[in-house]
Amino acid sequence: MMKRRLSAASILVMFLLMPAIAYASEAPNLEKVTFVHYLQDHSKPVWDDTVTDYRLIAGGIRWFDTISYEVNPTGSGLGLGVVRSTLEDSSESWDAKTSFELYDAPAVTSDSVVSGDGKNTVGWGPLSPGIIAVTYLWYNPATKEIVEFDIVFNTYYGWSAAGEAGKMDLQNIATHELGHNGLADLRPPRDAELTMYYASSLGETKKRTLGAGDILGIQTLYGA
Repeated sequence: MMKRRLSAASILVMFLLMPAIAYASEAPNLEKVTFVHYLQDHSKPVWDDTVTDYRLIAGGIRWFDTISYEVNPTGSGLGLGVVRSTLEDSSESWDAKTSFELYDAPAVTSDSVVSGDGKNTVGWGPLSPGIIAVTYLWYNPATKEIVEFDIVFNTYYGWSAAGEAGKMDLQNIATHELGHNGLADLRPPRDAELTMYYASSLGETKKRTLGAGDILGIQTLYGA
């Protein structure tokens, strides 16, 4: 009887898929949603942040408890204290608009972001040019409960906490990504000034503060 040998490539693919496969086997009813945040095309007209548009994910999934998460600042080019305080400012933009306490202050980790490992993790890693960040969500479609989120910021770009030209502003992008606490991306040109608009530009800071639609969306899910 002949034995089949696995190639090195096959073994690598199996290794990379193991965390997600293990998670799925332990919780087979979970579903995954991926959001990609793009570099903005400036050819579109600009409206203002009084637009009242928002989109819920999968008809209204949400967190049932306050979110505890970890951050690995490696690759950001920023100090740990700066990263932590900036993420806290980003999460507070959402917490301040609802009676539900969405986010705890982030803890620190040296672990890489692994989607599907049962942990909420934020970190930096290599993504394709033109992609600023990616957020992954896992949720239970039966209960509408979000059970995990992970965010990867692209090391291709330089990062700043001060809105520097030629760099991505961390608070600007993190506020958008943390908005995927139940809110989906917006794509119509009229929504370009809202925090949940799907694209951003270098040096942009307008997503640090929520627009009318962002506030309506978060309050629809978590109360005023």
